[in-house]
Amino acid sequence: MASAPGKVVLFGEHAVVYGHPAISTSISQRTTVTLRPIEERGVHLNRVKINPARHPHLAYLVGRLWNGSMTTGVDMSVQSDVPRGAGLGSSAAFAVASATALRAASGRWVDADNGAWHEGYASDGSEVELFRGEERVHQRTDTSARVYGQAAVSAEEASLLGHVAEALSQEGRASPMDTMTSAFGGLVMLSNRVEDASTWVMKRTMPMGDEQRTWDLHHLGGLHLEDGLSLVVGHTGINAPTTQMVAGVASRRVSDPGIDEAMQAIAGLVHRGLDALKSGDSETLGRTMTENHLLLRRIGVSHPKLEALVSAALPTALGAKLTGAGGGGCMIALTRDSKATSEAIELAGGRTWITELGTPGAHLEAWPEGGFVHRI
Repeated sequence: MASAPGKVVLFGEHAVVYGHPAISTSISQRTTVTLRPIEERGVHLNRVKINPARHPHLAYLVGRLWNGSMTTGVDMSVQSDVPRGAGLGSSAAFAVASATALRAASGRWVDADNGAWHEGYASDGSEVELFRGEERVHQRTDTSARVYGQAAVSAEEASLLGHVAEALSQEGRASPMDTMTSAFGGLVMLSNRVEDASTWVMKRTMPMGDEQRTWDLHHLGGLHLEDGLSLVVGHTGINAPTTQMVAGVASRRVSDPGIDEAMQAIAGLVHRGLDALKSGDSETLGRTMTENHLLLRRIGVSHPKLEALVSAALPTALGAKLTGAGGGGCMIALTRDSKATSEAIELAGGRTWITELGTPGAHLEAWPEGGFVHRI
């Protein structure tokens, strides 16, 4: 059994599409994947063998992580607090939790002397190979041993494989921010350059059509914010596909040069927000979130329902903004009084969840000794 959190974007959505940085945080709402051994070989979802056409991301993870020579199969069940289609990273949480559970159950070959992997995926080489599904397997030696459970799992691997799985289910286009936030937990910064060598984790490269996209990913950890500070997530109940919202901004940029100016301003707010997070300055953090929202409204990705929920939250919050693609979906409010802020948002017609900032990442909740290899 493995779980992984959803996420919200604190700063930088849409601007990140044009090479600017963004910051996201994991939230308390989680997706849990449970695997149980069954006699029929292969991986099943609720007792039905997975269909690659319906579940391309899950089929990819199974192909990379489940050993086809095993004499047992598994049945997967899913429970989730992360609402689908709300911009809270539900698909990333599912991918990361699935990758973690599958690796724990199937195990990994390591060197018994030093624990070095003989099998697996890491960011020390070309991610194009990973995208094409070519496994990194080193030569096994006389000291090779197969480990299972906690000894086999890796946040980095779950993040990498989850990102590719997301891209395969989204016509080859996916940012690695959601899956890294879900895998590592805490706060994550995505940029087109190394922002801070001390927090830099990996570079991700992926082909997107005729282009090659590259991201530098930073793990800011769980920063020390003031006690009692929380986020209230407000859902409008309106689903707006990310691809449509991104395409709309691209179309408006052609005739509106002010959009590029707004993107530059958002980039500046990302760094101001980062400074506020590092120093624990909650007041500045909240004001910066609200300014980010105003700029997102300027580029045309807000919605009357989002505006209503943000306006309702602000009297009791330090700051509020839409999160994600916009056009519906969710907003977030930074507050010291989560009850009052939540009630205000619900009175304005939103559904709410209360969360801490920077909650733990993917976690293996339970595993059998020896994995599933010898369990029939």
